[in-house]
Amino acid sequence: MPLVRLDRVSLNFGTHVVLDEVDFLLKKGSRIGLLGRNGAGKTTLMKVIAGSVTPDGGERWLRSGVEVTWLEQSLPDADDQTVYDMVADGLAEIGALLKRYHKLTMDYENTNMEELETVQNQLEAKDGWSISQKVDSVITQLELPSNKLMSQLSGGWRKRVALARALVREPECLLLDEPTNHLDIPTIEWLEKQLKDYQGALLLVTHDRTFLQNVVNGIVELDRGNIYQFDGSFERFLRFREEQLAAEETSNKLFDKKLAEEEVWIRKGIKARRTRNEGRVRALEAMRKTRGDRRKLQGAAKFKVNASEYSGKIVAELAEVSHSFDNKLIINSFSTTIVRGDRIG
Repeated sequence: MPLVRLDRVSLNFGTHVVLDEVDFLLKKGSRIGLLGRNGAGKTTLMKVIAGSVTPDGGERWLRSGVEVTWLEQSLPDADDQTVYDMVADGLAEIGALLKRYHKLTMDYENTNMEELETVQNQLEAKDGWSISQKVDSVITQLELPSNKLMSQLSGGWRKRVALARALVREPECLLLDEPTNHLDIPTIEWLEKQLKDYQGALLLVTHDRTFLQNVVNGIVELDRGNIYQFDGSFERFLRFREEQLAAEETSNKLFDKKLAEEEVWIRKGIKARRTRNEGRVRALEAMRKTRGDRRKLQGAAKFKVNASEYSGKIVAELAEVSHSFDNKLIINSFSTTIVRGDRIG
């Protein structure tokens, strides 16, 4: 059952083609890994699917009543909210009741018992307790400090809050951009189970190959504005891609040999300028363009899926670090999180 569909969608940034009349659909039960080189437009494609970017052409179709939740890489704001409030905030009316109930129970001695009873009755009527358990469970599993203000959290912890907020909503369609960043291995394993049990449609971008192998049941590759879909695991996709690249390399060698022969011919000059050879000249120009547009393989890339290593593992996390040398302050209250795969200048 398709939940989201793109029909002949095009998007350009100036002269750069991001999407070239692509067709794409997300079905209930599909868990798709979105692959592509850096700068290929993976995040932009997610924005189009989420509805936050309008394409230049084509149509985005969304099944009636379907909610799309997008966990983007940018960090959430709301510095004046507590972690609990931020997680529950996406749950509409029930979320507002849960936030009020949480606040009342945090200061039980000064709580208006009549108001507390009213909120409890409203939650009971809306089956809010099961959702409350879901919120508490996700907060616990992600080890979030529920009563801390967002302003007190580092970037890594704010990203965890955004992930928790997306998970508790349980939308029909979930888009995740690098969800394993800032997570340790036990939390990544917990997230894997959550996503494998997820009943909606999932589209995710991640550099964590083990996570990709364990979660997805399909792959979509975005390459030079075009989309290529593959049904099956990430490991099967890698085998297919290796065979495809080998065939492409053989084809390219034959093409290059033919192009070299035509270049020798054109250099002879006189014959090439004759009217009856204009078609051959045009064909050579087309071959040159095809060769120029060819994606150059950067080395002999070899992939290996290793079930014991995670690229999303936190390497270091610093909080309020200061350092002096010869009574001179060098570092003052520096906080950061470094994740495997980061390249920092």
